[in-house]
Amino acid sequence: MTWFYLLTSILMGFALLALLLRPDPQRPLTLWLLAALLPVLVAVTAAMFGQAQAQRTLSAFNPALQDRALAWRDAGGSENTSTLSLGGLDAACVVRAAQRGGTYQLSSSTLFVPHGAQLLGPWPSRAESDALMLSGQLNCRRVSVTGE
Repeated sequence: MTWFYLLTSILMGFALLALLLRPDPQRPLTLWLLAALLPVLVAVTAAMFGQAQAQRTLSAFNPALQDRALAWRDAGGSENTSTLSLGGLDAACVVRAAQRGGTYQLSSSTLFVPHGAQLLGPWPSRAESDALMLSGQLNCRRVSVTGE
């Protein structure tokens, strides 16, 4: 289906170019429709390609409950480690939170993740967490902002 939209966008682009090269006073509505519809088709095509890429990325995603370690250094310089038992979707939320820091509402609890925290063990990749966000499967949200 994505290839159909891509092919249609390319053909419409060529048709618009042909109309622009050979203007005819009888075709302003056709020219206007092609010019208006082309950006919409390109946007739909890009969204479909992004969704297909997200599905390919998530083909090996493991949503199972696993113990995962989160390590960080506090303001005093001492290292802290916390072991969490999280499912795949909550772990993907923590991966996104580790990049930004702050307090996030997971499916079962609220978790503070320090900015720059290091993830140890079997965490989802950043590409997997981004694909989950793009496909609408990630339901974590930021509760409060720390350090800003």
